[in-house]
Amino acid sequence: MESTGNVKTRPPTWLRWFANDAARGILSDAFQAPVGCHFFHDPVRDEWEVTIFVAMTEVVGGAKDGTTLPSQVQLDIVQVMQIFDEVPQIYWQSDPVCDDDELGQHVSFEGQARGHLVWLRILQRPPKWTGPGRLLHAHTGKLENLW
Repeated sequence: MESTGNVKTRPPTWLRWFANDAARGILSDAFQAPVGCHFFHDPVRDEWEVTIFVAMTEVVGGAKDGTTLPSQVQLDIVQVMQIFDEVPQIYWQSDPVCDDDELGQHVSFEGQARGHLVWLRILQRPPKWTGPGRLLHAHTGKLENLW
């Protein structure tokens, strides 16, 4: 699990395993873009916030140079539910709730996982601050992962 954003510490081992298990719930094919993760520990609530997202692809060269392409995201909700200690609360946010909502459309799961309180969000699109996670070289068709 790679952490993105302004994070100064590495996540605990249990959290890396948890995030990787959550990412496995994203159904993919051979052309799946990289999966990113952002985490934050709220010491007041003693809750771990984990955000998972699939990278955008930027086209390099050709007529569509600079265009970013979203990745298809399909989620096996039952598989993700099973990584929690008990059935979590599940919510779907259909649209951003305000102009500066970086999460946008996503599914969230709240509950206990590996003995810790976790708020997991799996986004339809990555936050804008992540930039593209891979490049598609138009002249060769080659995909290059950036993160």
